[in-house]
Amino acid sequence: MRCDQTARESALTMLERSDRTEKEIRQKLHEKGYEAEAIDEAVAFLKEYRYVNDAEYAAKYTRVYSTRKSIRQIRCELERRGVARAVIDEALTENDVDEEAQIRTLLLKKGYQPGERMEAAAYRKLTGALTRKGFSYEAIRRVTDRMDEEEY
Repeated sequence: MRCDQTARESALTMLERSDRTEKEIRQKLHEKGYEAEAIDEAVAFLKEYRYVNDAEYAAKYTRVYSTRKSIRQIRCELERRGVARAVIDEALTENDVDEEAQIRTLLLKKGYQPGERMEAAAYRKLTGALTRKGFSYEAIRRVTDRMDEEEY
């Protein structure tokens, strides 16, 4: 056990720099060598005073990244940070993630022109890049079909 700083003080110091989930706090305190009992006490304190709240963290994260990340990316990142699936679902329900607008913006950025048909190879390359970003093929197809119908 560490003597220079309590687990509670260490956790508060971590939160000064950036918001964290409960899992991240527990993990960092464990890495610093604190015992499980001290970690539990520190997390209980943080939750009691609402310094750590995974639901608020998920809502804030979703609001911030709803214009830059797909639903899949947001979900994956929050799960990696230890947020429960039900909490993630609630955050995604409360905060609209307009994937189609993001897809359209990315297509325009990559040179896709509305009203212009793309060659098959170029289309595959673009859809591959978008699916790797977490967008569904169906959403990509809806946007490209709409853009194909637009006047150039």
